[in-house]
Amino acid sequence: MNSTNRVLNRLFILVVGLVIFSGGAALLLVAIAGPVRDTWTHSAVIGVSGVTRWLRATPLPNQPMPISGSWLWLVALAAGGALIILLVLFIIRQGHGHTRQLITVGGNAGMVLVDSHVAEHAIQDALSGRPELVASHVSTYQVKHQSVLKVAITCRRGISPREASRIVTEVLVAFDTLLGGQLPALVQISAGIRARTTQTTRLH
Repeated sequence: MNSTNRVLNRLFILVVGLVIFSGGAALLLVAIAGPVRDTWTHSAVIGVSGVTRWLRATPLPNQPMPISGSWLWLVALAAGGALIILLVLFIIRQGHGHTRQLITVGGNAGMVLVDSHVAEHAIQDALSGRPELVASHVSTYQVKHQSVLKVAITCRRGISPREASRIVTEVLVAFDTLLGGQLPALVQISAGIRARTTQTTRLH
């Protein structure tokens, strides 16, 4: 639940993974296979010769500044800079989507802006008192210009997902009634190692 396009995110990870895997496999074959190593050496010589010819055939135009070489280096530098900018923008966008504005309520008398921490603390406090749950975490995201609650809970051993969903639904309905409106919510139910090793503590 963030502002990053999931398809582009997974496509980028897939492409990077394929490039790394292909490079590693090629280096492994060059290191252990004699014929592949010979072919690689021959291809490298041909490639270096071809690049050298391209650089010599594309000199920079005459200019007053003492700069020599091929204009292909400028193209490569510009492409590298553009790639770096795109990667930086991609990294900056990761994890975005959290919002501090939950909802705006009110009428003719005025508008009231409800902070997301109000819902997060209220719902989490209500869930923390339930013995069926080991842990809970509530956060707020901005999805398509609308605030959405994400409620992540860890069930205690022996508690069915249906029962856990019912508990969370009761808390959410109670908060909607208090707020005077219905908020969309995503409920994530899990049962990790804490659910298997943590036991209920009873106070008498």
